Amino acid sequence: MFKKILDKIFGKNHKTEEKTPKFSNKAKLKQGGYAIAITAIVVAVAVAFNILFAVLAQRVNLDIDISLTGDNTLSEENIKFIKELDEKVTITVCITREDFSTGAEYVAQNYFSATDATGSNDGVYAYYDQTLNLLDLYDVYSDNITINFVDPYDPSFSEITNKYKGVTLCDIIVECEKEIGGEKYTKNEILSFDDIYYLTEDENSYAGMFGGDYKSYTVSGNKMESALTSAIFKATSNETQKVLVLENHTKKGNITEYIDFLKQNNFDVEVFSDYNITEISEEVDLVIISEPTEDFASEELDVIDEWLKNGEKRGKGLMFFADPTSPETPNLASYLEEWGIAIEPGLLYETSENYQVFGDPTVNYFVPSTIESEDDITKEYAEIMNGGYAIAGGNAPLLQVFEEEGIRITTPLAVTPEDTVVIKPISEDSEWKPDGSIDTNQYIGVLMASESTYVDNVLCTSYVCAFSSRDFIDPYWFSTGYDVNSELILNSAKHISGADTEGVTFTMKKMSDTTFTNVVTYDSTIVIMVIFQWLLPFSLIITGVVVFIRRARR
Repeated sequence: MFKKILDKIFGKNHKTEEKTPKFSNKAKLKQGGYAIAITAIVVAVAVAFNILFAVLAQRVNLDIDISLTGDNTLSEENIKFIKELDEKVTITVCITREDFSTGAEYVAQNYFSATDATGSNDGVYAYYDQTLNLLDLYDVYSDNITINFVDPYDPSFSEITNKYKGVTLCDIIVECEKEIGGEKYTKNEILSFDDIYYLTEDENSYAGMFGGDYKSYTVSGNKMESALTSAIFKATSNETQKVLVLENHTKKGNITEYIDFLKQNNFDVEVFSDYNITEISEEVDLVIISEPTEDFASEELDVIDEWLKNGEKRGKGLMFFADPTSPETPNLASYLEEWGIAIEPGLLYETSENYQVFGDPTVNYFVPSTIESEDDITKEYAEIMNGGYAIAGGNAPLLQVFEEEGIRITTPLAVTPEDTVVIKPISEDSEWKPDGSIDTNQYIGVLMASESTYVDNVLCTSYVCAFSSRDFIDPYWFSTGYDVNSELILNSAKHISGADTEGVTFTMKKMSDTTFTNVVTYDSTIVIMVIFQWLLPFSLIITGVVVFIRRARR
């Protein structure tokens, strides 16, 4: 009523002064409490999410790789393999985590004369940080993988070096306990620096064969993903090749260490002790003859030959290790010659001091053969030897009878470096020296013969692989830190027995983009986690409490 009278007098646009009701302290407190409660709930949810993601980060890969080629994440093939891993694997890194990058830099410079192509940043090298980031992902994707970093300067590290001869700074050991033939063995693979990184030889390198040479390298890429996943596969593989050692035709005791070496690498080894060989099981994949102490009967060689043919299915392998001091074995010699392999009497003697090992002319170097083969096996062995050389003493003259005859092909895999070797008569003593009347030659250290045929459009192959000396499997050379011999004899056993020499085949990816790993490092993720998981939420809580108290006191 009063409003209508005012409207008539002043019009509808007049303003009336209305008093705003005041809230009581109780009402203000109630309103502020709601605001604080909502803030507290939001903060609590934020903290809960941060804790949840911190837990998930240990089990799920939450990284975002912004590199152009995806160089800082694992490939889908590797992730699938790691997730499906059903055996316990222990990965031991031979250095502490915080020292890995500087330790790898030290190994690169002092062991390989290598520098990182990306350059250094206060001593931290990009490829080495990248290795740690990739290693972390294996732990994330599998509960069956345990990663340990050990201090090489701790006295307990000697237990590792005693177990694995030649292990050094920043090496990575992959172990899996297996049971083979009722016995427990720890299968292992060891990744050294040059297994993990690509090394490109610099232009200023110069090479003399074994003396006065200088080579420097650049670390040009990272192959951690392929190397580590392949090592895990090899350590966990249940594919076991069966090996038969013909004991009665072998010097007892001289092959014991090689048998253990094969067992450690997933071979099931059986020693044949009967006097005469009347049958070889089809389940046997590899037969070994080392330093024959007596000849084989022709009937025994027929059994071996039938086993190698395997009913035309083939897929078998025979390894032979010669010994110049072995008695004459005409039947065995004749059989090997049918495969294109000949062993002459005498002992290889190196006349060039440049190629003498420890000044002993009867210990020989062997380098990869340059002869090409149809199945590119020489390239494979050259990669195994990695530009290095194998060493063996007491070598018998090993000769190639033919290159190809019928369905049989022979391929030299390792040879003496130059035409500087002569044959020393076995009857001569250690004081013997060549007088120039004996021709020098280049001799073979490893000769592989193959016999192939097609069955139902599938190429089937059996092999005979001959070594010039049993020293190739002497533990002095293959288990004391000199790894070319061990790689050579292990890969030969795998190749001719049909075992998988490469492990699982994944897409090879040369990782060379390290931009992302330089920006987001392990340390930086810790800093970010502390800021967003703890400092920021608690700052909000404290601010909210202060605001609440101040409003309550008004």
